[in-house]
Amino acid sequence: MNKLSGKDGIWFVYDGECTLCKTAALALRIKEEYGVLNLLNAREAADHELMKAINARQYNLDEGMVIFDGEHFYHGKDALLFMAHFGENKGLFNILNKVLFGSDSVAKMVYPWMRGVRNLILKMKRVSKINNLD
Repeated sequence: MNKLSGKDGIWFVYDGECTLCKTAALALRIKEEYGVLNLLNAREAADHELMKAINARQYNLDEGMVIFDGEHFYHGKDALLFMAHFGENKGLFNILNKVLFGSDSVAKMVYPWMRGVRNLILKMKRVSKINNLD
């Protein structure tokens, strides 16, 4: 974690083979107070220090994306809540994200559905899971 402390901005770790995940990663805009939004495709960055930290914490990237804000890790539904609370109020994706994931109760209901859509997309594309914890 020491190497990760003080990293500039927010880190969004996503599945680059998932169309839904990739769209979210490219559309997300974080408020200026957080600085830069860094995107990390988990399939291409297995040796990245952030991936090692994610694996050490047992965050399964096949179960959800991860956001790291320099101090805290947010996984799955919690990452979507982070995006909803700290995303800019500009752009269709950010506004829709705030509406769908602005509350924990709505996120709890919608997130499993989104994960199912992700899994279906990967299955249709014949893409294997990330399996970052293996």
